[in-house]
Amino acid sequence: MTQKIVIDELGGRGDGIAHMDGKTVYIPYTVTGDVIDAKLNGPKGRLRHIHKKSAYRVEPICQHFGDCGGCMLQHVEKEYYTDWKRGLVKIALENQGITDVKISPLKISPIGSRRRTSFHALGRAGGEIILGYAEKGSHNLVDINMCPILVPEITSIIEPLKKYLSKNLGPKQKMTIQVTKADNGLDVVFKGKGEIDLNMRMDLASFADENDLARISWFDISLKKPYYEILAERKKPYVSFEGNKVFFPEGAFLQATEHGQNALISAMLDGIKGATRVVDLFSGCGTFSIAAANHANVHAVENNEEMLGALKNSANMIAGIKQVTTELRDLFLRPLLPHELDNFDVAIIDPPRAGARQQMEEIISSNLKKLVMVSCNPVTFSRDVQTLIEAGFKMGAVTPVDQFLYSAHLEIIATFERA
Repeated sequence: MTQKIVIDELGGRGDGIAHMDGKTVYIPYTVTGDVIDAKLNGPKGRLRHIHKKSAYRVEPICQHFGDCGGCMLQHVEKEYYTDWKRGLVKIALENQGITDVKISPLKISPIGSRRRTSFHALGRAGGEIILGYAEKGSHNLVDINMCPILVPEITSIIEPLKKYLSKNLGPKQKMTIQVTKADNGLDVVFKGKGEIDLNMRMDLASFADENDLARISWFDISLKKPYYEILAERKKPYVSFEGNKVFFPEGAFLQATEHGQNALISAMLDGIKGATRVVDLFSGCGTFSIAAANHANVHAVENNEEMLGALKNSANMIAGIKQVTTELRDLFLRPLLPHELDNFDVAIIDPPRAGARQQMEEIISSNLKKLVMVSCNPVTFSRDVQTLIEAGFKMGAVTPVDQFLYSAHLEIIATFERA
């Protein structure tokens, strides 16, 4: 049974929200002002028909939109979308009682700029391959042949992947293919169960040659401690941070777009201006460390040995930068303590989505005067901001960075100075 509904607002996760008879319902792929029919199942609804289109509704740019769960908001007009994304930060801060804050204009990555993704593949009878992304709220795969969000280099590998998998993936067999665009080619990781035989190793090496891949690897998900096994490395993949090359390991975390990466680096460099000693917490393979090393000595701390090794090796090969030292350390179990933090002028912290409460407590207890904080979660960001403000830190302008177009995900960066 369907019901006629008026959408009142766009929620924090990208669903349209309607208030009916004292209840709140959430309906994907709608926007404020839509008049629709929806099939309801408790607080969730499924769009069935649009009676009246909202003034904020536009035509989506992708033929798979609405089926593929990768994008939530292609149907939303750009100015409204931009205001909504900035509002995610504003609302999260207000929920913590923080109202006196400047939010800079949203830095939006352009169409066709996302440089990393994970495709899911499923074999069917007769060599048919379903390759793409899951439906929203489902494990069902949507087969895609294009994606306007991805860089063209990744989009162009979709059909060759399907062709290869049609000969190597049997009915009901599953595989994940992680693709990252380096500055010098694609880095591709096949993830599946079990060790691959000699024939498949040779086939994947040939696939790398035929498609001019930089590197191709295998990741056996059935192992208790999986690892990346390089099958062919034709060119060692690298990316550039402020003009400096960093050769990254298989499966390394990179910012989703080069545009977003550079926006974050620019804001970070403004934050550390004048510093001579910088500590980079959760450094990864050096997005901020290498850029900061153009201006200051940097101590990079990270718990991933491969990424930290890549940072250290790359820093050793770069001429003209300041000193970069590294430390392998689990900052959740062993956060840097106040007497260690006191050795630096400024700290950069870019923790995982859950935040880093323990490390924030040590920063507050230290004499550190300045902090540049990067976050991919407005909720944990706002929680940490409240703690910093209560401890006497003053927050500068917040810069929201949109690397995940048409989704509810958002990167945030801000500088804090101890009053």
